Amino acid sequence: QIVLSPKQNCVRTMKYIKDNFMGDLATLHQIFVPIHLNSHWFLIVVDLLNEVVKYLDSFKKGTLVTERMSAINTLLNYLEEFLSEKNFGETPSFRNIQFSKYKVREPDVPQQSAESNNCGIWVAQWMQLTRYWSLGNKTWVISDYTRMRLAVDLVNDENNSKRDIIEKLAVIDWNKKIQQSVMQT
Repeated sequence: QIVLSPKQNCVRTMKYIKDNFMGDLATLHQIFVPIHLNSHWFLIVVDLLNEVVKYLDSFKKGTLVTERMSAINTLLNYLEEFLSEKNFGETPSFRNIQFSKYKVREPDVPQQSAESNNCGIWVAQWMQLTRYWSLGNKTWVISDYTRMRLAVDLVNDENNSKRDIIEKLAVIDWNKKIQQSVMQT
């Protein structure tokens, strides 16, 4: 949303994103950018090692692809500017990256039905699973299990600052339900 916003982004915003979401640029291999455009989510993965931009979209509707490609170009221009800001001066290899020269690839991914609202689930699943499997020969299905597995993984992730609180509340809720069940019998 920051990238596609018509407002100019300040250096403080860029620094905040770098410090809180990107880590050390010297070890950065991929940048994952979920994009929400016209009520639809798709994912861009910028592979810095292989100089490839992957466009992952679970609903490639012909009339919208041009608009999505325009958003991708806007994103790549933003990233070029973002990585060249003074905040990143400590990493010389990132000063003059030209994402416009990267190859854009569209891996074959399953397509959701027109009536489905699963695009956000697809994006979250791709972001989570890409680190384990390539996008090649893997059959992925969105189901109630997928949604629950994603929710549990997000709650239990070590980066979730609310993880301990959520787990305690879940145990309290579970114990209360068990007590109610025992009292009813």
